Amino acid sequence: MISRHSPLLFVLAVFSVLFVSGCAVDKRPEAYSNAIVINSAFPAHGSAQAQYAGVQTALLSRNLLMADNGDVLPVMKGMCEADMLYRVTSSNLPPYIGQHQDLFAGFYLDVALVKGSWQVVSTDNDFESFSSEFDLALLASVLSPRVMPSDVFTIRPQPNISAKTLTDLMTAVQSVLPVTRTRFVVANKFAKQVEQAGYGAVLEYAGAGHVYLGETLSTSAAQDRTFFAIDYNTNAKLAAFAVSQQPLMGCVQAHNFILPPSKVYKRNAKKSDLPSVVNVLPGNADFNQLNEQQRLFALGQYLTINGDVLKYSTYQKMQASSRCSRLTPSDPLFKYCEDRKQDVSADFKRRKATMRKQGN
Repeated sequence: MISRHSPLLFVLAVFSVLFVSGCAVDKRPEAYSNAIVINSAFPAHGSAQAQYAGVQTALLSRNLLMADNGDVLPVMKGMCEADMLYRVTSSNLPPYIGQHQDLFAGFYLDVALVKGSWQVVSTDNDFESFSSEFDLALLASVLSPRVMPSDVFTIRPQPNISAKTLTDLMTAVQSVLPVTRTRFVVANKFAKQVEQAGYGAVLEYAGAGHVYLGETLSTSAAQDRTFFAIDYNTNAKLAAFAVSQQPLMGCVQAHNFILPPSKVYKRNAKKSDLPSVVNVLPGNADFNQLNEQQRLFALGQYLTINGDVLKYSTYQKMQASSRCSRLTPSDPLFKYCEDRKQDVSADFKRRKATMRKQGN
């Protein structure tokens, strides 16, 4: 038989639990310091495959992320501190294009008029010659299902085109790409024409109030195209860059965002699994060669992002002699050091943008 006092005892028991919980000491810190700052949702370009779970956790602690195809990428596009554009040269796109809203700001295309039709071409920064022609409308149809609502398209027609030819190009683009999110790289004298048509203008040469195309000297093997803006001190600041093969390296060249290793390499380390290797890799390591890094780990070596094989001991000596290495992330000078430090091999260097006057 159930006692009539049971409900009262139950209430008293619940009250006791609540009272004890309320009196418990709150051991949580007053402020939290996250290793990385990401959206509440996992970045779309990151892989959720179980086989990558361990290494994914290690990469996240370095501000990095692995995609489904195994590519290691920046965890968020804000890491680059400049817009990263994917340079389209063919219909063969990486699998994370279409899930790139947290990685790329949009697309970059070089186009040329070939036998009466506009073609997307593969060319160098000087546009002296081109190859790999793909019909612009056809390529736009391939891109269409993978385009994000915030994507910006930057289109660079071949140099020295006429005003009429530029008008024809803008008309052709109007039917395949969103006008308000499309910009054309044009000679400064055509900026007004482009803007009156509803498009954005990117200049061939430096000009106030506009982003402009960087010279070949400012590009690299990773950054196929660079774009600069003039700040209030009349300094050229990197505003965007386009990549095709090496997005991680391109982003690192724009801003060295990779966090320092959480572990120190030890010669007699017992663990050599990929997560353990990621935890000790120096910031100038090539994180897209993890299998090779695992092999070199046993030899006390690692592969730099420039392709050099260096000893961990060399890196450690350089770090020990650096004042920056003794700073904590909360120190006001920490970010300054991170932005300006050179890598161990001294091969990885920032390049200054050059400006040239527009000809008469």
